Amino acid sequence: MITGELRHRLNQHAAKGGKTSRRRQVKRVYEFVDWCKCSPEQIGKKHVHQFFAKHEFAVSTERDYWYAIRLLWQLIGRSSDPPRPPQRKQAESKE
Repeated sequence: MITGELRHRLNQHAAKGGKTSRRRQVKRVYEFVDWCKCSPEQIGKKHVHQFFAKHEFAVSTERDYWYAIRLLWQLIGRSSDPPRPPQRKQAESKE
């Protein structure tokens, strides 16, 4: 569901800087858009929250996916950052 122009911008992004990291970030963008099952322009806050609720990522993986979603937001021309993942509840310590 990714358009040719967006695919081109993602490829340009992957070709610069730290190649491994950027390729991984682009892969995460594709995974997120595939999971949403709609065009990137139709993706909104609800999709982001549902994505993070559905997947129980480690903290670092969750952060990496948020960076990938933020890249998607920038490439499709959204003016603000995407919504952050829901806050995790800290485990209560047993005394």
